[in-house]
Amino acid sequence: MASNKEPEKPGAHNDADNDDPATSSPTGPNLSKNPSDPAGDGPADPATGDRALTNEQRREAAKRKLEERLERERAAARKRKVLIGSVSGVVVIAVLATATYFIVDKIQTDRFNASHTTCDYVAKDSNFKQIPTTVPAEITDPAQRALYQEQIDKVKAGESKQKTAPMPDKTQAKDGTSTLTLTTTQGVVPVDLNRTGAPCNTGAVISLADHGYYDNSPCHRMTTAALKVLQCGDPTGTGLGQPGWTSPDEPPTDLKPSGQANPMTGQQAVTYPRGTVAIANSGSAQQGEANSGGSAQFFILIQDGTLPASYAVVGTVVPDGMKVIDKVFAGGVNPGIGPNQTTGAYERTADDGSPKLPITIETAKVS
Repeated sequence: MASNKEPEKPGAHNDADNDDPATSSPTGPNLSKNPSDPAGDGPADPATGDRALTNEQRREAAKRKLEERLERERAAARKRKVLIGSVSGVVVIAVLATATYFIVDKIQTDRFNASHTTCDYVAKDSNFKQIPTTVPAEITDPAQRALYQEQIDKVKAGESKQKTAPMPDKTQAKDGTSTLTLTTTQGVVPVDLNRTGAPCNTGAVISLADHGYYDNSPCHRMTTAALKVLQCGDPTGTGLGQPGWTSPDEPPTDLKPSGQANPMTGQQAVTYPRGTVAIANSGSAQQGEANSGGSAQFFILIQDGTLPASYAVVGTVVPDGMKVIDKVFAGGVNPGIGPNQTTGAYERTADDGSPKLPITIETAKVS
């Protein structure tokens, strides 16, 4: 059935039929669906019913978007700055570390060079190659020939006992002390080694001992005249043995002068104190020749002795060790064989030979 009620006009409200408290406000409900317009103050869009943004709201929205973008850019810039700073820091640290390494390395190298020396060790062939195997025809005297043959036989017997040892490191410390303990058949002979006066020769003795060169070698010679020494360090027991190389000359500079200088060479004799351990050589240094051929053989001064300043000093036998040396010296000497200094004829030498009380180095240890 048709209603007689007159239709409402568009836009008109019937407050009596509206019970919604949200729309009962005197000002009417908030119909805005645009979150950027919470106030809903713009005019409504006819198609959607949404209220349009005012110019002020558009400016505010654009401003917020601009600020958000600028903040993102500022954050990215801060991140780049931190990264660049970190990388720069690593680079700086690496450069400083490298520079520090080279500085420290140079300081250490300079210190090492200042405390070490370079030693010119020279390879050498066996001395036995130079010794004749038969008595020279020009020696006609039967007694002389017999002595010469005796000496040849001794050399041949010792030749089979030759030893060699590796050449020492060419770089040796200039200073430092060690103890060389010679355990012999007559007792223990400790030697205080000191590099200061002869670092190359002292280093050679240490190297030879470390390689067992001195083990089971006799002290083959003793002299009892004005010069009183016991000579050791030749495994062959002939005085011809050497390890296959020689050490450089290191003449002592701190020994007390003794007498006048040699008028032929100008070389000043000096006093080698009792207990001194020095390196034996060929004697060529006394004629002014370099590299006198010393290496392994050494002699011990039983009493103060006068010699040319051409024998490198490597150490000193301690007092207890000298008791062993004195015991051997007291036993006397077996005469050796050698040329007469005036005539050149071979003869027995009563004051230069092997000790009657045999002494052999069983072991030589450095500590």
